[in-house]
Amino acid sequence: MANTLLILFLTFFVLIMAVKVQMKTTCFFNQRCRCKTSNKTYVDVDCSQAKLRDIPYLPRNVSSVDLSYNYINKIPEHHFKYNDILTEINLSNNRLHSLNKEMFYGLNGILKLQMNNNNITKSTEDAFLYLRKLSYLDVKVNNISWSNYNVTFPPFLLTLKIDFNASKEIIPEIPHLETLDVSGLSGHCYVPTVKADTFRSVPTIHELDISACRVNNVYNGSFSFMRNLSMLDISFNTCLRFDGLENVTVDLPFTSIKILKFNKIHKTFQMNTKVLKQHFLHLRYTNLQEMHGDSNRIQLFEDGAIQQLPFSIRKIFMSDNEISYGQYLFDVIALQIEFVNVSLLFSSRRNNEHEEMCERPDESCCNQVCKPIHTPDETILRYNTPWRVLPIPRKLKTALYKECYLRYEIPQFTVSENIVEYVDLSYNIFYSWIGPLLTFDHVLFLDLSNNICSNVSKVFFKSVPNVTTLLVQNNLLGFVLPDDNEGEIMEHMPALQIVNLAENRIPSLPYNFFKSQANVIDIKLGGNMMDDITFQMNHMKKLSHLDISNNRISSVGAHARGHLEEVYKVKNNVSIDISGNPLKCSCDTIDFIKWMSTTKITIHNKHKTSCLTSDGHTESLRKPNRIFEKLQMECSSYSSLIVGTVASLVFFLFILIWGICYRNRWRLRYMYYMVKNKYQVQNKGNYDNDSQYEYDAFISYDNSDRFFVHDKLLPCLEREAGLKLCIHKRDFLPGNDIAGNITSAIHNSRKVVIVMSHNYLDSYWCMFEYNMAKVESIYSRNKENILFLVFLEQMSPKDLPMMVLELVQSHSYIEYPNDEFGDTVFWNKLKEVLSQ
Repeated sequence: MANTLLILFLTFFVLIMAVKVQMKTTCFFNQRCRCKTSNKTYVDVDCSQAKLRDIPYLPRNVSSVDLSYNYINKIPEHHFKYNDILTEINLSNNRLHSLNKEMFYGLNGILKLQMNNNNITKSTEDAFLYLRKLSYLDVKVNNISWSNYNVTFPPFLLTLKIDFNASKEIIPEIPHLETLDVSGLSGHCYVPTVKADTFRSVPTIHELDISACRVNNVYNGSFSFMRNLSMLDISFNTCLRFDGLENVTVDLPFTSIKILKFNKIHKTFQMNTKVLKQHFLHLRYTNLQEMHGDSNRIQLFEDGAIQQLPFSIRKIFMSDNEISYGQYLFDVIALQIEFVNVSLLFSSRRNNEHEEMCERPDESCCNQVCKPIHTPDETILRYNTPWRVLPIPRKLKTALYKECYLRYEIPQFTVSENIVEYVDLSYNIFYSWIGPLLTFDHVLFLDLSNNICSNVSKVFFKSVPNVTTLLVQNNLLGFVLPDDNEGEIMEHMPALQIVNLAENRIPSLPYNFFKSQANVIDIKLGGNMMDDITFQMNHMKKLSHLDISNNRISSVGAHARGHLEEVYKVKNNVSIDISGNPLKCSCDTIDFIKWMSTTKITIHNKHKTSCLTSDGHTESLRKPNRIFEKLQMECSSYSSLIVGTVASLVFFLFILIWGICYRNRWRLRYMYYMVKNKYQVQNKGNYDNDSQYEYDAFISYDNSDRFFVHDKLLPCLEREAGLKLCIHKRDFLPGNDIAGNITSAIHNSRKVVIVMSHNYLDSYWCMFEYNMAKVESIYSRNKENILFLVFLEQMSPKDLPMMVLELVQSHSYIEYPNDEFGDTVFWNKLKEVLSQ
């Protein structure tokens, strides 16, 4: 009886709570609206996108209401007469068509009113008479000329967002207005010429946005009377150009300008921009703090132009430009900037981008201005030149240089004295990190993700000894990290706390890889190719989270489990994510399943974690204790356990030996044939030590490509260049096995020319020759690159195996052009390489 009463009480309690929650989310006066109590007295109402045609009657305690995106076409007179505490109304994106003062009767306390994106076509002069406290008004995207109706705006209005056509209207006089937004980006704006009287009616303005207003000209004196002006946005006026920018800046010394935005005032398909001293000349007399010049095709700066920027400048935005590296960049060292964004350099343009029609002559194509920019060779410097000094402003803290897609390696650089803390170099193609960049001692955040990097030197991170966050995900570091057995790559970053190595095709990490990272908190290794956790963790006493999701792990080994438990004893707050791995639930992994069911370590995404049983079924590990109990019953037989253990051990040893042999298969075969060839030569007594190499080159090709080799390659290289080549059809010794002939020919040739084609990749003996040549270069020639690739046909990277792609990356290849001019260059290049 007591249990029944308890169940009834709990049921009643749940129902009461459900009713309360429902009352909080659905308004009692309209089921389409949602109500939220901001405190014990006032209510915020959200009726947006509710398909309303009429404004609901609101209780007196409503403080704000959102009626946007409905079908409301009118505001009934005196509808808000009881809503004297209402402070905010959003009527945007409706169908209002007219205004009069009685519509707002009773709204004595309204502060913010949004009526943009309606169809207002008429209004009375006193429409806003009752809105005496209104400080924010947005009436953009309507079909009304407020000047024609002589509308009087609230006297204490601080922010006004309004459409503006300078040829038909004037800005209303609002004595206390601080923010005026007439931008064409969010409404309709047409101001072809900015004159001294265009904004004379708002002299107290602090922020002025005239972006995308089709501005062609700006007269001197247009802004000089705005003593309080701190933000000016003239962006997206592509007919203004940089000569117009000069006319804008001439008035700014008379203002309080802090932020200047001139993004995209240069047309997309005009010639690149060279910033002159005169463009920034007047800024040096201002207290400008932020400058935005994105998307202007800026390529060069005149000597001294950067020096015109004021001492007060702190932030510069110059993304989506065409900036070239030149000597003028050393002028930035003296700047006091703390933030710079030069991302998206050389980004692609949309071919269908609409160009604005200008009302003034296009002076950019007059006289010599339309000609391309020519500068001395020493002015523009690239990374592949001996230029090895990187100028950095002394007070710079944040540098963004992402999504430029520049293909360079990062060599050793000398860096000017700096205090940079945040560096983002993501989404480029910095494919090899050599370094070090001496020095970035203050860097705390470094993002090198998404760079397709396959090589990092052991001294590269010596540049950033104090970094705490390192993001290098989505690269190809799996080619180099597994060989760092002593943890030399990461040892220079002892302060590291967050490291992201996800999506790097890492098969494993050596035990000592993180030996110096005792302060690490979060390690992300998801999306790699790891089959176990092989690196040391028990020294990471601050570790909170380890993400090894979406790898190839079948179970977390005892070694890793023990280390995690050691960390937990100290931290008491450790989590691991092993979801997305092909985990196994079998007698071999019963200890791992037991650990999952008993450990106090938090296992994230248990609902996404499953394992494969011995009979091929998939089991969820949301409740691992059930899986463990089931496995206990299946694996209870001691003899079965012994047999299974022995079999597993034998299998493991077999796989280990096979893996070692497979990994070194080409080296072993090479050694076998070389010893065999040496033995045969000694027995025959024909060993000749007069010359180091018998042939200049061994030609490796598929029989299907023999016409190219015999009809073109041999005549050009042997007859004309006088080279001695080894061809298997002609020069192999009869009676010897093929593999022995191949290894002997490669060993006795100074170079190996690979005639690459689809047929070559499909041939077993061709790939045998390729691998034997690689082994020869590594173990007999002291890693000298003796291979040279000749591509007979177009081949995409996806058609090439990884071992061929590695050689292509080193640039040791040439494509056969099959045309008269290209043939000459091709054969000359080939003769040059083989004659060295």
